[in-house]
Amino acid sequence: MMDGAVEPKVQNVLRERLAAGATFYDVGANIGFFSLLGARLVGPSGRVVAFEVDPENASRLREHAERNAFSWLNVEETAAWSKSGAVSFARCDPAMSPDRGLGSVVGSDGIGTISVKATSLDDYAQRFPAPDVIKCDVEGSEIEVFRGAQRVLTDKRPIIVCEVHSEENRLALIESFSQFAYQCMDCDDRHVLALPL
Repeated sequence: MMDGAVEPKVQNVLRERLAAGATFYDVGANIGFFSLLGARLVGPSGRVVAFEVDPENASRLREHAERNAFSWLNVEETAAWSKSGAVSFARCDPAMSPDRGLGSVVGSDGIGTISVKATSLDDYAQRFPAPDVIKCDVEGSEIEVFRGAQRVLTDKRPIIVCEVHSEENRLALIESFSQFAYQCMDCDDRHVLALPL
C-alpha cells in the first residue's frame, strides 16, 4: 500500500472511469486505499462513500480522509448488504491480516463477532447521491451486496469493479450482472469489470 502497488488493474479501471464530479462507492473500503484514490479522481465537486464495517478500519479511514483534507469522502461504518437492518460481522484476527481485511458477515453470532448496522445500496441511494462507479470487495459476500442494489443497477447503471473469491462466486456475479444488462469481463484474475450495455 505504501508503494501504491495494490491491485494495479483495479487502479487503472478507476483512473479510466472516475471523472471529476462523479460519485464513487467503495464497498468494503478497509483502510481506504481505493477511497483515497477515488477522492483524488473525483475531486471536491465529487463524492466518495466508503462503506467499512470494521470499527478499527473505519476509524483509520476517517483519519486518512482528514489528513488528506478530503471533506468529500464520507465513511459509513456500516455493512452494505441485501437489506437494511443489522448483521453479525466476524472480525479478522490481526495476526492473520494486519489490516483486518479478511473480516466478513456471518450467519450467526460467535466468538469474535459483533452486531453491526447494515444498509442496502438501494436504501442508501434513496437518501444520498447514487454511484457512478462501485468498487466492491466484501470477502465473498458480494452477491448479497448486489441483491440490495437492484434499483441502483436498473436506474443509475454504475460501472462496477468487483473482487471475486472463487469460481462459483465469479459465475454467480456474472449471472447477476447479466440479468441487469451488464457486459462482464475479467479485469484481472481476481476482479470482474461489469459495464452497462
